Amino acid sequence: MAYQALEKLHQLYDGYLNRIRLGGRDLLLVQEEGKVYLLANRCPHMDAPLHKASVRAGILRCPVHGIEFDLLTGRALGPAAECVGPLQSLPLVYEGNTVGVDV
Repeated sequence: MAYQALEKLHQLYDGYLNRIRLGGRDLLLVQEEGKVYLLANRCPHMDAPLHKASVRAGILRCPVHGIEFDLLTGRALGPAAECVGPLQSLPLVYEGNTVGVDV
């Protein structure tokens, strides 16, 4: 596998969202509460893009329908939890002063 850097660590901050296209995939790099997540840039509800989502207190809110997701578990919160699947996440790799993925 080859390492692909996505961002330098000093560029990350809580509330950080960055849309990334990698290998034909549309991804979203997010930092909240000191944790970094790499997600598919799509809401599992109706495939709406998430790169304009709001993030606060560990919760990502879809900008289209307002469905909220726990970033730690990926699960939908509230009434949507019964009918919406989890966010799709990918594993991150830290190398030197960067965060990225093995491709």
